[in-house]
Amino acid sequence: KQNVNVMPSQLDDEQTALMRRAVYAETQKMNQGRRAPVDAYAELKNGKVSTVAAKKGNQYDVQDLIKQFNSQRANGTIRLTTHYTQPLAADSKTVQAEKAKLQTLSKRKVTYTVEKENYKFTAADVITRATYQHGKYNFDTSAVNGRIAKINEKQATLGKAFKFRTHAGKEITTSDKGSYGWKISEQLAGQSLAHAMADNKKNVNAKSDIYGIGYNRRGTGYGVTSNNGIGNTYVELSLADQHVWFYKDGKCVFDASVVTGKHSSGDDTPKGVWYIMYKQRNTTLRGTSDNGSAYASPVSYWAPFTDSGCGFHDASWRTNWSSTAYLNDGSNGCVNMHTSDAGTAYDSLTQYEPVIVY
Repeated sequence: KQNVNVMPSQLDDEQTALMRRAVYAETQKMNQGRRAPVDAYAELKNGKVSTVAAKKGNQYDVQDLIKQFNSQRANGTIRLTTHYTQPLAADSKTVQAEKAKLQTLSKRKVTYTVEKENYKFTAADVITRATYQHGKYNFDTSAVNGRIAKINEKQATLGKAFKFRTHAGKEITTSDKGSYGWKISEQLAGQSLAHAMADNKKNVNAKSDIYGIGYNRRGTGYGVTSNNGIGNTYVELSLADQHVWFYKDGKCVFDASVVTGKHSSGDDTPKGVWYIMYKQRNTTLRGTSDNGSAYASPVSYWAPFTDSGCGFHDASWRTNWSSTAYLNDGSNGCVNMHTSDAGTAYDSLTQYEPVIVY
């Protein structure tokens, strides 16, 4: 016996396409409310690799119907037989290949470098659950959260107070309210470590997994380990002394008297360790005064260090420069500088360097 499929040389392709679309649309309509099958798959969970059995459904196999239509499209009458879509079986080559991938993954290790410290991680330390389907890994890395939290507690600087030695040699503890610093994202670290294991990489640096707050969400000061994480290039601002010092590589390159935020109205320049967000020349500062009136103050030099809008700038309009001016005649929170000092101060600053206010 022999099957013969005869096709006319001038088959109406346009009409055939319409019919094919009608078959597809009707099958989709028939499948409404029916269960789709679920393929079997391999799974790495809590350090062990297993296969999850397939689940059969009752949806019609659309591709099979279209294939039948294509083979009969020249017939006077087209007869299509419905079949259910079959799931991928657990013993299929595809699932067995997935299983082999995950078994290899489960045995891998990686070293996580955080600044100068190295930490060893196994797959079980990082991966709570993983699958490998369609050539792609999917990871649940919540297993790593506890380890990353401990590393953050030991090394991260974001949201922490700093030990700091002032210009006068006095050691103080800063406020923990500043924006300077970095912290490791548990989610980013988990994915970095898991993908490194998948790619058989032996080392990962935490630099790509850190985050910060404020203007630079990528974190500031990562890799800076000297001076308790502040480093040797920074700005020191004493509210009590109404004075600022600019340090480069451990040496004071400039200092000046300033007027900070008005204390009596609660507009004090906020304490903590912040960072220079950016630098800008010849701009206009806008805001609202204590009496509710709007102000627009042109300045030649502007270097903000808090999200609330506090920064260093020249204040040509100020006449009261006494060391107690800030108590009742201070700024709205900014650090007012003499016009003769602002330019030198501005040139001494670099973006993202810490600003210690105490």
